[in-house]
Amino acid sequence: MLLGLKHNPKLFPAIILLWWGTVFSLYAASPQIVDAKPYDDGFVIASSDGMLYWTDIDGVHMDSVNLKTEIAGIEVTDGSVLAVSPDCMILKVERNGKSKRLCRRQITNDVDKAVGIACSGKKTFILTEYGTILSTDDNCKSFTALDFNGTYFLYYDHTRFRAICASDNSIFIAGIHDDGSPAVFTSTAGNIWSERTLTYTESGQTLSLEHQPLSMAYDSRMDRFVLGCTDGWLFYLPGCSHCNSIEKKSDTDITAVAQNDCFILCQ
Repeated sequence: MLLGLKHNPKLFPAIILLWWGTVFSLYAASPQIVDAKPYDDGFVIASSDGMLYWTDIDGVHMDSVNLKTEIAGIEVTDGSVLAVSPDCMILKVERNGKSKRLCRRQITNDVDKAVGIACSGKKTFILTEYGTILSTDDNCKSFTALDFNGTYFLYYDHTRFRAICASDNSIFIAGIHDDGSPAVFTSTAGNIWSERTLTYTESGQTLSLEHQPLSMAYDSRMDRFVLGCTDGWLFYLPGCSHCNSIEKKSDTDITAVAQNDCFILCQ
């Protein structure tokens, strides 16, 4: 079933709305979608050029806000949207268009960049491509920084990160090792991290995920994390790593994924 978008039918490139295995597609041109999150009975979607779009549960465009700055990722907390820019400036945005800058940029070089933001409990976490994890529990007034690759260089292969996602009691970060293989790490408080096994069983065989993670969502209904990967694959990460599973959902890379009840929005 092909759906259109009210007011702006060329809003999102190849967004796919999935409901219990049924695929709905919304085709259009740029801009690039970088993140999506559940919001009330629908979704909020961020594009790299600074636009936030609110949709209903069917992906139909309802409201939008232009932040006039690049967006690297978003999170929803207490009804507001936290948007982080690539240089790690954080804005708090309301659906009515009001916005407030919570902090100035935290990245001052031109090499590293923020790739996402997530909230777990009372903490907010920002992840950068080269493995800096910034955390704050005082409304972004001060940050604690963890150099993931530096801290774990004797334990884990160097990783370039692409996505972060959190539930109330878990934080997941995902990226690729230098050889291109996928990598996922998890923590309960953001201090100690362990690598997540990315194997799954198919037709009686134990296989390893070969597709690179690009985005991530938390499915509260099933209490599992979902990786959006290259070549249109979704990889499911429940609490038990032996129950990992994989599903083909698109012919293109999934650069943003969000779960709201039994609906999954993918781009």
